[in-house]
Amino acid sequence: MVVRNLQLAFLTGVCLWGQAPVTIEGKATDRDSSTYRMLPFEAPQGAKRVDVELSFTGRDRGVAMSLGIFDPTMFRGAGRNSFTIAEYDATPPFSMGPIVPGKWNILLGIGHVPQGVTSDYTVRVAFSNSDDKATGLVIRSGAGWYKGDLHSHTGHSDGVCYSQSGKSIPCPAHRLIEAAAARGLDFLAVTDHNTASTLNQIREMQPYFDKILLIHGREITTMNGHANVWGTAEFLDFRIGFNGWRVNDFLDQVHRANGVISINHAYWPTGAECPGCGWGWKAQTDFAKVDAIEALNGYGEKGSYFTPPAGATGIPFWEEQVARGLHPTAVGGGDDHRAGEQLPLGVGVGTPTTVVYASELSEPAILEGVRKGHVVIQRGGPDGPFLMLTAGQAIPGDSIAASGKDVTFSVRSERCGGCRVALFLDGKQQPSAPLNGDVGVYIAPGRHWVRAELRNASDEVVAMTNPIYCNDGR
Repeated sequence: MVVRNLQLAFLTGVCLWGQAPVTIEGKATDRDSSTYRMLPFEAPQGAKRVDVELSFTGRDRGVAMSLGIFDPTMFRGAGRNSFTIAEYDATPPFSMGPIVPGKWNILLGIGHVPQGVTSDYTVRVAFSNSDDKATGLVIRSGAGWYKGDLHSHTGHSDGVCYSQSGKSIPCPAHRLIEAAAARGLDFLAVTDHNTASTLNQIREMQPYFDKILLIHGREITTMNGHANVWGTAEFLDFRIGFNGWRVNDFLDQVHRANGVISINHAYWPTGAECPGCGWGWKAQTDFAKVDAIEALNGYGEKGSYFTPPAGATGIPFWEEQVARGLHPTAVGGGDDHRAGEQLPLGVGVGTPTTVVYASELSEPAILEGVRKGHVVIQRGGPDGPFLMLTAGQAIPGDSIAASGKDVTFSVRSERCGGCRVALFLDGKQQPSAPLNGDVGVYIAPGRHWVRAELRNASDEVVAMTNPIYCNDGR
């Protein structure tokens, strides 16, 4: 057996932070059939994920091998030729948990080597100092507008649903994902409160739910505000105000972990009805560090949890930051807590729907689309009224140069009889805009932004775009 270090990562997406992978090589003959070998290696301090892969010759001649693994204190699983283990997720049937530094052992199971055959095997072990797994999973290729929900809950926090006998129970994650898939959503972020414990289940269920992208996330729930974070499994310290930990320290931590952060339902009350729900950190927040703001929330706005102020939305809170010259993306969140059981009431997963223009249907691409502001919100769900605003090739979130001249903006709406379009320049509603067609808007020198809302006969917002920015230097 030969153990040596490699100079390059063998798995795409594995961050080595200067720690070279390990490769273990050896041979097996027919005399080794139905035996095990223990192959030791050292897990370094600071590793948060380990990826293991077995390759061997003679498979086409009947050679059969598989892997297991022991950490310094316990058995972590067996039965695969490649697998990953991290604190919050692991390839089934391996046990997730910390990557304890010290001596680990690969369990090489040599099931069968035919008589007269010699098999050369290689076990490669790579470490990462990030708990996130860059799988590169692409559910659908090609650029387009993808529909999803960025805010939902399971029984790992406060999501409940009815059992077979009609009891209200902590809802298993598969019920939520089934409801999202049944609505025809392209993606779903599961954002349980302050926990990454759902990530392993999502990893297990993604191969079955292969038409909907499952984005890992959390709703970071502090004593004075809630925020969704997507795209990282790193521990994020929600104890803002404790031992000098400040809200901007937390925002910096999110970005160091390559996460995307969105302030949730900032306009909600905070108190006995909903402890810590409104964004009470506003005065201390550097909003340049905030990627998105939840402009429309389906749960509270329908009175599922408390009675909100009539007509209240997060749009004014969001637009206040846009007016300051910042670019937080307006997103929607169904905030489902009952696995779609309330959909007949207009509440549940996908209501509202966040529609993201992305280069493909993958987690990195969807989150990049959110960062860029390439987002439209459909308040009525994936089949509800839709609105699009463009200026030439520019779509919501883009910037154009247009100083001292009329710019033609094109409006397109769908599925909303009796609706009207409200067009806004710098937050001020313009005299008129077509449901479908072009409208000229004079853009004075300086920074400006133009966005649109689709409103029904009751003057409720049923769809909205993010702004197209003008002359802002981006």
